[in-house]
Amino acid sequence: MLARLLELGKRVLAESDLDRMLTAAIDGVIELCGAERGMILLFDPGDTDEVVVETARNLECEDIERPEFEVSRSILERVRTTGEPFWHPNVLEDPKLGHKASVLRLLILSVICQPIRHGGQTLGVVYLDNRSAEGVFTAETARLVESFSEFISLAARNALDRRQLAQRICDLSAELRERYDFEAILGHDPRMVEVLRLVGRIADSEATVLIRGESGTGKELIARALHFNSRRRTRPFVPVNCGALPENLLESELFGHVRGAFTGAVRDHAGWFERAEGGTLLLDEVAELTPPLQVKLLRVLENGEYSRVGGSQIRSANVRVVAATNRDLEALVKEGRVRQDFLYRLNVVEVRLPALRERRSDLPLLIRHFLARFGGGKRLGAEAEARLLAYDWPGNIRELQNVIQRAVLLSEGPEIEVRHFPEALLCPQPAPAELPGGFREAKQRVVERFEREYLSRCLREAGGNISQAARTAGIDYKNFYNKMQQLGIDPAGFKG
Repeated sequence: MLARLLELGKRVLAESDLDRMLTAAIDGVIELCGAERGMILLFDPGDTDEVVVETARNLECEDIERPEFEVSRSILERVRTTGEPFWHPNVLEDPKLGHKASVLRLLILSVICQPIRHGGQTLGVVYLDNRSAEGVFTAETARLVESFSEFISLAARNALDRRQLAQRICDLSAELRERYDFEAILGHDPRMVEVLRLVGRIADSEATVLIRGESGTGKELIARALHFNSRRRTRPFVPVNCGALPENLLESELFGHVRGAFTGAVRDHAGWFERAEGGTLLLDEVAELTPPLQVKLLRVLENGEYSRVGGSQIRSANVRVVAATNRDLEALVKEGRVRQDFLYRLNVVEVRLPALRERRSDLPLLIRHFLARFGGGKRLGAEAEARLLAYDWPGNIRELQNVIQRAVLLSEGPEIEVRHFPEALLCPQPAPAELPGGFREAKQRVVERFEREYLSRCLREAGGNISQAARTAGIDYKNFYNKMQQLGIDPAGFKG
C-alpha cells in the first residue's frame, strides 16, 4: 500500500497543470481508499469564503449546495474552519450526525474529510464517502489519505503559484500594452514582458537607446514604441537604414548638404536630422557607419550640433537618436571598425530582443496571429503545426511571417500541409558542411531536431497533456518529461 501511495504521489507531483493535477489526485485517492465518490476543493488564500478550484468524481460540486447534502456540507465546513480531519467508519452511528435526514436519505456510511494544509494554512479539503458498505474507511485508510494530502498540498501550491505567475505575466503584458499601446508587439514570454517593461520605463526619457537583436526580431517595432510613447509622439519618426546607401552619400543624407557642395548638388538638401526635428531618428544597421561618420555623429550625440555638407552654419538638432544593430559591436571595436567612444555614447540604455527560438512559448500566439492575418479561414494540419513549433527560426518573426504567408498562397484547400512549406522546413537539418565537429556532432544535432519535432507532434495531438503524449510515443513518462526539458519544449504552447 505504501508503494502504491508513493507511486500516486509521484504522478500527482509530476503534473504541472493544476486541473490535470487535481484530476489525477482525486482519481488516485479514490482508488487508494476504495471510496465511492469524492471531491477536492481549493480555497482562495486571501478569502476564506471563496472556492477557487474544484474537481470531483461521481459527485457534482454543485450538489453540495443542495439541502440533502447538509451533512456533507457541514463536515466540509467543519474541517475547513478547524483545520482538523474528520473520519467516521459509519456515520449512521454518530450521535451528532446519524439522525440527520440527509444521512438517512442518502445512506452515507463511511466518510473521510482531510484538510490540505500548507504553511499552517488550510489550502483546501479532500472529501470522500461511501454508501455501499460500512467500515470501508479504517483508521489506516484515514492515515493514508492524510499522507496523500501532503502530496496534493505540495503539488497544488506549486501549480497555483505557476498559474498565478502566468496570470501576473499576462496581466502585466496587457497593462503595458494598454498603457503604452504596444499592440504591434506580440508575446507573453517573460523575456518579452521584461523588454516591454524596460521600454515603458525609458520611452519618455531623452536617453539614446541601442536596440540589439538578430534580424527579424522586431527592432523597428521597439523603436516605434519608444517614439510613440514619448512626448515626441506628435513629431516625426524617421527610420534610416545605414547599410542601404553607399558611403559617399551617407553623410549628405544624415546631415544634408548645401547647393554646390559636390557635383549634382543643385539645391540645398535637408538631411535626416532636419526631417526628424523634434522627433526620433532611428539609425538601423548603425554598425555600417564608417569611423569618420561616427566621429561626426558623435558630435551630434554629445552636444546636438552639426553642419550640412559644404556649409559653415552650425545647426542644432532637437532629435532623440535610437540605434539598432544585429552585429557584435564589441567585436567590431576590437577590429577598429567601430569607435569605442561612439559605442559608449550610443549605448546609454540597451534593449536586447530575444530570438524567436529563445521565446518558444510565444510561437503558438504568433502562428495564430499570422494565420488570422493571411489565412482567410485556413488552418494548419497537425504535422504542419508540429513542424512550425519544432523549427529553430533563424530568420525569427520575419521568417515565420513569410513562411505562413507563402503557405497560405500555395495551399489550395482549407488546410495547410507540410508540403506547402519552403525547403528549409521540409529538410530542417543543416547541411553537413555547416555542422562543426565532425560526424558525431552532426548526427547529434539531426537526432535532436527529430526528437523535438516528434515530441512536439505528440504533445499537439494530446493537447499538451504530458502523460497522454508519453503514451502515444510509447515512452516512459519520466523519460518523456526529461527529454522535453532537455529540448526546451514548453507543453503550455500545445494546449487547445
